[in-house]
Amino acid sequence: MSKKVITLVTLGVVALVAIAVAVAWLVPVFKVNSIEFTGAVRTDTEVAEEVSGIGSGDNLLRIDVAGAAQAIADLPWVKSVTVNRNPPSSVEIILTEREAVVFVSRVDGDHIIDSDGLPIIIGEPPFGTVEVTGTSEDDPDVLPAVIDIVTTLGDYDPPLKDAVASIDAPDQFDVMLRLTDGREIYWGSSEDNYAKAVAMSTVINRGGQQWNISSPSMVTVR
Repeated sequence: MSKKVITLVTLGVVALVAIAVAVAWLVPVFKVNSIEFTGAVRTDTEVAEEVSGIGSGDNLLRIDVAGAAQAIADLPWVKSVTVNRNPPSSVEIILTEREAVVFVSRVDGDHIIDSDGLPIIIGEPPFGTVEVTGTSEDDPDVLPAVIDIVTTLGDYDPPLKDAVASIDAPDQFDVMLRLTDGREIYWGSSEDNYAKAVAMSTVINRGGQQWNISSPSMVTVR
């Protein structure tokens, strides 16, 4: 086969491929029949599907995946999102949701706060979130400090975190943990949190109603 023939055949194949792509782009050969979600726990998938702008029967190749992702990312519980086309007929939406850590009761309801200290929604606090009391609304330092304490407890020993009913924190230097059994542990400032978690794991199994672990090397009780 001569080079000229090979060139003509190659050009013909390229042209056919280009035509096929153009037809698939313009005519809904690949139609959306299903939208599959991964990682949606607290996010309403019906709402997410609606705001995505992707509908059944849409041309799979022409859907705006970037626009859909941006619209879903604006939903309260969504931290990040990826939208993928899965030929011949499905769309995959992968969500990473924000982690609720604490909540603060205000006049308009319970404000649920994530692991970055940012508000998620006003509503029913999820199981496992810890109430924070005594905190001024205009103090930007308290909630991140309290969240660091809660996170440290959960990382060190999850049952320690579960034993905390609420945390009173007028500021980041004056933190009091109130336990589910009514006892109190004075934490002090949000510093040396790991050492204080170790101290708490010891004192929680001892008698006494009020413990002071603000200096973890010199724990006191009364």
